[in-house]
Amino acid sequence: MRYMGSKARHAKHIVPIILDGHNESNWYVEPFLGGGNMFSCVDVSLKWGNDTSYYAVSLLEALSKGWGVPTSLSEKKYNLIKEDPEGYDPALVGFAAYCCSYAGKFWGGYARSNDSKGVERNIPAEQARNLEGQRSGLLGSEFTVGSYLDMEIPVGSTVYCDPPYAGTTGYHSSFDSQEFWDWCDRLVDKGCRVFVSEYEAPECWTCVWEKHVTNSLTKDTGSKRGTEKLFTMVGFDV
Repeated sequence: MRYMGSKARHAKHIVPIILDGHNESNWYVEPFLGGGNMFSCVDVSLKWGNDTSYYAVSLLEALSKGWGVPTSLSEKKYNLIKEDPEGYDPALVGFAAYCCSYAGKFWGGYARSNDSKGVERNIPAEQARNLEGQRSGLLGSEFTVGSYLDMEIPVGSTVYCDPPYAGTTGYHSSFDSQEFWDWCDRLVDKGCRVFVSEYEAPECWTCVWEKHVTNSLTKDTGSKRGTEKLFTMVGFDV
């Protein structure tokens, strides 16, 4: 699923690290589900995905239950949905707002581009194919909408967090990074295995994977260089 900040291109590296040592009788949990690109690559029996975005979660949950993904969406329809989202199926709103928007940013402008031959791409159809590729990895999962702080995560769970990064683009400017790390510490204290994607972390957290990347943000901000890192608490056997 097209989604700003997606970890789709890193899943093949990150997932094996996270699942090494996971107990199949325990839950795999993502408090910041986003576009579900990591989530759909995790092959375990108990999976729970949560996010504050009602429309992103609605799309992924509908997909897990057999929703038929549209293969076309005009700019006119995109704007009609944007103007009156409550008048449409929440899954369709999620598809338009994320999959059909520039760089996967929520209502970031109708996405359009040409292929190498100068022919206009059918981006909705491309995104429909991508979503179909995710479907099998979503089946049987639990989905919720809300703050990560309100989640009652079971003891022993493997928890992967991809929160808004501290000091980056302001689309989540109200996010309290210190509060988040304190919450992660409490999860570890109660016996959860916790992994976090970030650029930096508190001293007691260890980087177990990193990769230099260029992130495309918006049409106005362009791209930004950075080093994606995966952290876990010191003492985990990874």
